[in-house]
Amino acid sequence: MRIITGEYKGRRIDSVKGVDIRYTSDRVKESLFSIIASFIPDSRFADFCSGSGNIGIEAISRGAESVTFVDINPICIRTLSENLKKCGVNESRFRIMKMSASVAIGYLQRHDAQFDIIFLDPPYNIGLAERLIIEISKSNIFADNGLIIAEHDIKEAVPLKSEPLEMTRQERYGTTLLSFYKAVSNFFRE
Repeated sequence: MRIITGEYKGRRIDSVKGVDIRYTSDRVKESLFSIIASFIPDSRFADFCSGSGNIGIEAISRGAESVTFVDINPICIRTLSENLKKCGVNESRFRIMKMSASVAIGYLQRHDAQFDIIFLDPPYNIGLAERLIIEISKSNIFADNGLIIAEHDIKEAVPLKSEPLEMTRQERYGTTLLSFYKAVSNFFRE
């Protein structure tokens, strides 16, 4: 895998060895970043179920202010850490959280963390994408104009709406879908 563009363009990053992980394809990654390119500079980005860090490191390379990586698998965390070092990413630009996405959402909410972009890439077909979208919608971890993106299988159900979030776009790449959510305007969040 390679970083497509930006500060770390062309740098190779390692895949996670010895763990059954489905990677975001280059086609999906390129399309994703083409769609969200204008939102990336100076953004606070969260990469849930981050695996090797492929998406989050690309976001840093393209100018995200900071990225919070979340993964529960220790092998993924080790590979992610090595990839960040290999690219030479300054430690002030990222945080790694070794915990489940659900636990991280609660932790981040308790610590008043907010993100401009949240990317979810949980294991397919176990209902986790839907559950995480709902959990995020009930939290305060997305900024007022925050964008939430879930990568999931086309057979996997995700909500069209989970107030205050509403699906605004969906893109299909073979059997993979990217579902985009934004907060419904004028919806009060406590």
